Amino acid sequence: MSFLHTLKQKLRSLVPVSRTYMDNKLKELEKANKRQEKLLTELQKNILPAQELKDYIANEFRRRDDWAKRAIQVQKEAGNRQIWVIKCPAPEGEKKVRWGDYAYAVALKRYFDRMGMYTIIDLHEDWDCEVNADAVLVLRGREFYRPDRRNTKCTYIMWNISHPEMVTEEEYKLYDIICVGSLHYAKELQQKLDIPVYPLLQCTDTELFYPDPAAEKNRGGDYLFIGNSRGVARPCVLWAAREKLPLKIWGAGWKAMLGPDKTMVQEVFIENSQIPALYRSARVTLNDHWKDMLDYQFVNNRIFDALACGLPVISDCCDELREIFPDAVLYYRNKEEFDQCVKEIENHYDEIKDRVDAQWPMIKEKYSFEARARELVEIVTREKR
Repeated sequence: MSFLHTLKQKLRSLVPVSRTYMDNKLKELEKANKRQEKLLTELQKNILPAQELKDYIANEFRRRDDWAKRAIQVQKEAGNRQIWVIKCPAPEGEKKVRWGDYAYAVALKRYFDRMGMYTIIDLHEDWDCEVNADAVLVLRGREFYRPDRRNTKCTYIMWNISHPEMVTEEEYKLYDIICVGSLHYAKELQQKLDIPVYPLLQCTDTELFYPDPAAEKNRGGDYLFIGNSRGVARPCVLWAAREKLPLKIWGAGWKAMLGPDKTMVQEVFIENSQIPALYRSARVTLNDHWKDMLDYQFVNNRIFDALACGLPVISDCCDELREIFPDAVLYYRNKEEFDQCVKEIENHYDEIKDRVDAQWPMIKEKYSFEARARELVEIVTREKR
C-alpha cells in the first residue's frame, strides 16, 4: 500500500468532507509532488559535480592569470607590428569549429597577418582579456561586447554581420567605427549616428571556395541544404522534402521535424573545410535567411560560398541581394515561386550554370576575405588621421 493511499484513508477518517473533494485535493497534492520531483531532477542535471565545479573555478583563475602574462608576451612578439584583436563569439574547445563565426575569424586573421599585422583571435571566454591592441574588431552576432576604454590608443570596430535587430543605437555609440553587412542598412545608420558607419558585406574565403573544373566533372543531381533547423520550419527545406526532391541535408534538429523524410539528413554537422567538395559535386543548394537578416537586408555568406564554387543557388530574396546578383541566383518569396525555381533548374540548368560561373571574378575582387581585411585596415587608417 502506497504512502499516498494510506494518507488518503487517514484523512478521510479525520476530516469530515466529501470523498470527491478529498480525492481532488490529494490529486493536486500528487501533481505538485511530481512537479517538484521533476524540478529536482532537472536541477540535479544542471548542477556541476563537486570536482567538475572545482576544476572549472581553477581553470577560470588560470585563465585570468594568463591574461596578464599574455599581454606582456604579445607586446614582445608583435615588435613594431600593429596588434589587431578579433573578438569571435564562438566558444573555446572542440565546439568552436561548429560556429561559422570561427571560420570567419580564422580567414580574417590569415589576411591580416599577411598584411603585416600581429593578429589574435579571442574566443568568447576571453573577451575580457585585453592586450595593448591598436585595433579590436568585434564580430557582432548574438553576443554583446563593451569596449575597454582604458586602452586609449585602441580603435574599436564593430562588424555587425548578423542579428542586427539585437543591436541598439546606444551599443553602436560605444564604438569608434561601425561596419554593417548591408549597404541599405549602413545608409540608414549613417543618418542616425555621429560616428563613422561603413557598409561591409559578408564574403567568402576564396582560397577554400573557388571554381574547380576537374571536381565539377563529377557534379551530380543532388539538392543541398547546409544549416540547422533552428527549431523552426524553414520553408525551403520542407517544400523540397514534400516534393520528394533529391535533397541532402547537413545540420542538427531536422530528423524530428522531417519525420519519414529524415533519411535526407546526412550528418548533423560538417566542417567548413569539407563544404567546397559538396558544393562542387551537387546540382544546386537551397538558401534562406533569418527574418531579421532579410528585413535589414543582410546577405548571408552561404550565397558567396556556393557561387564561388560554381554552384547555383535557390534563395529567398531582398533588394540588396538582387542588386548584387540580379540573374545569377534563383529567387522565391512563396511556394509557387520556389516550384518555379526548381523547374528552371531542371529545364535550363546549363544557362543558369553559365551565369553562376560568370560571377567568380567579381566575387574574388569584391567579396573575399582578402578584400575585407584590406578594407578594414584602410578604414582604420583613414579614421585615425
